[in-house]
Amino acid sequence: MDLGNEKTESTKEEKTFSKKFSRRGFLKTSVGMGVGAAGTALFGSEMLGSNGVANAADIVKHDAMPVEISSDYKRFEQKNAVLYRGMAGDPKVASYAMEYAGKRNGVIPQKGGEGWGPVEAALDRGAWAVEDIVNHGLASAGIASQGLFSWEGKVNPKVHQFESPEIASSTIKKVATFYGASLVGIAPYDERWVYSTIFDLATGASLPNKLAFEPKSVISLAFEMDYEGYQTAPALPQTASSATIYSNMGVTAAKIATFLRTLGYNVMPCSNDTGLSIPIAIQAGLGEISRAGIIITPEYGPRVRLCKIFTDLPLAYDKPITFGAMEFCKTCMKCADNCPSGAISKDVEPSFKVSNISTNPGVKKWAFDGEKCVKQWAAVGGDCGICIKVCPYNKKQEWHHDFVKLGTKTPARPILRFFDDLFGYGKISVEDATKNFWNK
Repeated sequence: MDLGNEKTESTKEEKTFSKKFSRRGFLKTSVGMGVGAAGTALFGSEMLGSNGVANAADIVKHDAMPVEISSDYKRFEQKNAVLYRGMAGDPKVASYAMEYAGKRNGVIPQKGGEGWGPVEAALDRGAWAVEDIVNHGLASAGIASQGLFSWEGKVNPKVHQFESPEIASSTIKKVATFYGASLVGIAPYDERWVYSTIFDLATGASLPNKLAFEPKSVISLAFEMDYEGYQTAPALPQTASSATIYSNMGVTAAKIATFLRTLGYNVMPCSNDTGLSIPIAIQAGLGEISRAGIIITPEYGPRVRLCKIFTDLPLAYDKPITFGAMEFCKTCMKCADNCPSGAISKDVEPSFKVSNISTNPGVKKWAFDGEKCVKQWAAVGGDCGICIKVCPYNKKQEWHHDFVKLGTKTPARPILRFFDDLFGYGKISVEDATKNFWNK
């Protein structure tokens, strides 16, 4: 599979260059535009010692959502989510959804081979264990109040009053990370991101989305997924990397819910149910929307899974942020070039276009095609993950990775994908990545 966007004729030259100049030797060598000698001037002296995708100085906070939303925006109906369309028998996606579910549950055998062998299949099943056994596999499927995400629980009648919303928020963030969340952001309750109707699996009908109480705040949680696991995408260690987070975040959400109920507050812990996790996370200041339709965080790039907790506890809210990710997406297109199904738009600019009814309308972004994506899920028996694997923001937190990430806000932006490809990021074969996964 060609995972780059360069011409075939340049392959030999790139390989020669890649052998001559190692990743760690990048800053020591004058390459192309003189990055080695002029690196500090180009990228800023703050790049040295940086530990994340974006230096704090690069992050801009906004009072409102940094994505244009149409004045006639209408809330999304859960039935239009592509997997629900499959469960409802939509002929455009039903066969693919059933094939994916069959492979996911072991009814249809996986294709086999490196990355899909019996050991990887066992790894995947074990990763799903808590989600499947405790949550009955329904929380990740978008059904509310399941297992560890239950909306029921004893609420202490004696309400603890925090000294201020700021102290309450600081406390919640400490508790959430202590319990296992990688990132925590807090947003005001915004009805726009709550499903207008929910899909009833039993009847196939759309029902009013009734919440247990009137929320005041939403706690958005992000969980980092395993880097080496994602390097195997679209093989089963990648799917297991997602699955283990689905199992783990239920445990974390249950702990936070119990903490808040003990202090006298109502909570609704949610996985993929009730509302749209991505806009909630963006509003809570966790990251930016990407070309692939997923969030890019300053700390982990797109390699996160999200859940949220609605509560009636008054909290101090975080502001939405930008750090150059969406601008970088305009010129990069690496995810779109590498998407096997062509589900990711190659339009330069985001717009209000929609691919089909599974695209949430009314938000200016790149139109992601869920119908094509679920076809790829069916083919590999998992959630693919290639778009995350190849994203230049998907790096470990090491200085030579941070160097390239920091440059996404500079005029060198168009060149950075070239170097990302040149150094082989996202190009590792499934076979080699699977061996690396097990060896590490």
